Amino acid sequence: MRQIVLAFALIISFQSLGQITFIDSNTSWNQLSKLAKEQDKLIFIHFENSECIQCNEVASMGFGNEILKKTFDEEFISIRCNVGTTNGRNLAQKFRIMSSLMSLYVDSDGNILHVNNGSTGDSYTYLQGAERALDRKGKKQLPDYERDYKAGMRKPAFMREYMVKKRESSMAIDDLLDEYVASLPVDSLVNFQTIKGVFEFFPAVNSLAFQTIRTKTPKSITDSIFNSAKPDERKAVYEGILENSFRIAVQKRDIQIARQTADFARESHSKDRSSGEIDSAKWMTKYYYRIGDTRKYFESAVKLIENKYMPLTIDSLNAMDDAAFKAQQNFFISKRGKPKQGVTVRSMAIAPPSQFIYLELNEHAYHFYELTRNKELLEKALAWSKKSMDLSNEKRRNTQTPYRLGDPNFIDTYAHILYKLGRKEEAIEWQTKAVEAQKVSGMAYESFEIRLNEIKAGTL
Repeated sequence: MRQIVLAFALIISFQSLGQITFIDSNTSWNQLSKLAKEQDKLIFIHFENSECIQCNEVASMGFGNEILKKTFDEEFISIRCNVGTTNGRNLAQKFRIMSSLMSLYVDSDGNILHVNNGSTGDSYTYLQGAERALDRKGKKQLPDYERDYKAGMRKPAFMREYMVKKRESSMAIDDLLDEYVASLPVDSLVNFQTIKGVFEFFPAVNSLAFQTIRTKTPKSITDSIFNSAKPDERKAVYEGILENSFRIAVQKRDIQIARQTADFARESHSKDRSSGEIDSAKWMTKYYYRIGDTRKYFESAVKLIENKYMPLTIDSLNAMDDAAFKAQQNFFISKRGKPKQGVTVRSMAIAPPSQFIYLELNEHAYHFYELTRNKELLEKALAWSKKSMDLSNEKRRNTQTPYRLGDPNFIDTYAHILYKLGRKEEAIEWQTKAVEAQKVSGMAYESFEIRLNEIKAGTL
């Protein structure tokens, strides 16, 4: 009878937060593990914090989709926990979680089967994660690989499986990848499939693996690997290498690795020198921001945005998207042949690149709001924020979008900068617009209202 009472006490459904049944956020790991073993289920842990209310609201939207309920309620013990609470901290420490916006899919023994980084309103992301975790349930887990590795196992197939398993848990594999590449015989370094397999692990630009391929693998082979890949696959590899290299540069606060990363970004645009220079500058600007070098960040951001982004027009954004679409279409035509007359092939697997322009304008504008009280810099940020709204509104004018009154996040940024410039009444006006835009979008708007009240009270 006591066990029944315990289970009943733990299974508290937060129906106002979604269709998934979440148990009490104070449930300890030992209790979670016990329940999972008793019911032969996996465990879903969503970590959140109190700093980003909107992130939590977005996650609630994702969890609120009925498509998740059957899978999660039948196959998982699910919990949402705030890393600011005792239990949240304990769970985060157990799984060595560095970010407070993350979802883990684990088994009852604490093996991580899948990780979702960040917070999303896309229910299918959580569902796909659940399906991947369920597929890995009961199979060889990371501790098994670690035990075999310590015992001296170094066969190539084992090393690849070990790296895959570590990556599934969002763990770094840099040293393992270097060891794997160093162990390859010379003839493997000129083998198309072997080198393609190495790139799939995204070697950092400063790594032994990357430098070995660069010096010992014929360029014709690496070019062939990238040229034969689908546009989205090629993009994934480039971005994986950049993100991995950038992570190490920031971790080590190493300007040389940051510059190598920026150089790789430039080289990836071999046919478009202008885009290469912009991409290179973006990574260096991002680096200075992440390591907290505000002086260099301000200098780099101003140079990038004033020279490259502010002159852009809707026509130039349209041309950018058209070129991306044409490049992808040409790839498919080269692989499949031209479509029959009268048939139009429209397959856009890559995101329109123009959207990243106004996203970055908004992002840097908000960073300036956070980091400085310098009026001249804030005025620049205000202009960038206005530009992000103008461009995004024009691009979305004839498309289906929930942002019929404009992107509430961009409007929110504009209001914040106005407030910091001492233009309180204008800030109230624009934050009110942000609230209304969010309401019209059908998404949770409470966090926007909180900020509106703070602006009115002068406590933002």
